[in-house]
Amino acid sequence: MRKVYRLGDDLFIAIAFVSFVIAIVLRLMGIEDLPLGLNTQEVLFLSMVCLLFSIALSLYDLHIK
Repeated sequence: MRKVYRLGDDLFIAIAFVSFVIAIVLRLMGIEDLPLGLNTQEVLFLSMVCLLFSIALSLYDLHIK
């Protein structure tokens, strides 16, 4: 039987980590406004949402097993 690797968990963790690092670096550099009308606080919120969604996917996968 083939094992299915769930890529969604790792993908959202990677997005959360990258957006967190980008937001912190931009905040340290003093850049608050980003293109597309975003600011660093919204990028940090995106990081938190991606991390929570990754946790939810992991818990769902555990529930299926």
